[in-house]
Amino acid sequence: MEELHVYNTSSNQWFAPAVQGDIPPGCAAFGFICDGARLLIFGGMVEYGRYSNELYELQASRWEWKHLYPNHPPNGPSPCPRLGHSFTLVGRKAFLFGGLANDSEDPRHNIPRYLNDLYILDLNSQNLQWSMPRTFGHPPTARESHTSAVYSNGERSPKLIVYGGMSGCRLGDIYVLDCNNLIWTKPIASGMAPLPRSLHTSVIVGRKMFVFGGWVPLVAEESKGGHEKEWKCTNSLACLDLEKMRWEIVNSDTIDDLVPKPRAGHCAVSVNSRMYVWSGRDGYRKAWNNQVCCKDLWFLETDKPPAPSRVQLVRATTSTLEVCWGNLPTGMVNFQFIFLSPQDMLFSFDTHYM
Repeated sequence: MEELHVYNTSSNQWFAPAVQGDIPPGCAAFGFICDGARLLIFGGMVEYGRYSNELYELQASRWEWKHLYPNHPPNGPSPCPRLGHSFTLVGRKAFLFGGLANDSEDPRHNIPRYLNDLYILDLNSQNLQWSMPRTFGHPPTARESHTSAVYSNGERSPKLIVYGGMSGCRLGDIYVLDCNNLIWTKPIASGMAPLPRSLHTSVIVGRKMFVFGGWVPLVAEESKGGHEKEWKCTNSLACLDLEKMRWEIVNSDTIDDLVPKPRAGHCAVSVNSRMYVWSGRDGYRKAWNNQVCCKDLWFLETDKPPAPSRVQLVRATTSTLEVCWGNLPTGMVNFQFIFLSPQDMLFSFDTHYM
């Protein structure tokens, strides 16, 4: 990206590190993963509306970019240029799913094609190569602007949870990929499902997936007919229990000083029991003929923090006492956020605790 900014929560300050190497062009709607201090971005929309299938790596330990050139899969072509896809780290493998391609050779004209292909990039290999795995079961329908999050519980195979997106209309369905056996399933979740949406965020904390914001139909019934007349940004928060496959509505659409304003295209990350939300745009305003980007950072406590341990005496003098408490999961000292403009992305690394 042309700009790189880092946010340090211990000092509540932004800074722009000096980067070097193969600096990527500015882009939007790309895929983004964080593998320790190594960041990978794939695809997105770059200059003049052109779609990309380029892969870049940032070594955050020395702020150096590198343009990567993975080999083609043995059984087919490399991923086509796209935007609005998901790029998810499962162990040491990156799972690329879906997105939107442009079948026009002229980037000034758009012939959209929604995708539901799956590629895997093994980051353990020194010679990077895309693979096109054969999957089984019921794969998701083609879509873009969906979310994909990984859920791992104990010894079971990690699961890739694909939710929502856009394919002519907003989607509200759920698909699960068994990442070891490569079997797709489409579970039917009970409870009151949130409105179908796109450009939302989904993060997993424990056994629950928290879905926030995005574009939703203005009239709920419109999404069932395959055509939406109007849509809006939302700040609704929903929770899916991944063990019970049951939706829990946490709050309804509202504008309040105590919750983030409605937004879409934002980013979110989970840190222990907290979900952090950054930026996004607040929706189309006809009177202004534009959209306004948010510049705020919020966090949600998804669970009650544990009680601190007993107070311990560190040092005592005739005039002062120094005391301390034990570790708390939310007591972050050197936790950092990074976003890449103009498309905001967020990640965490180098986390320490008091």
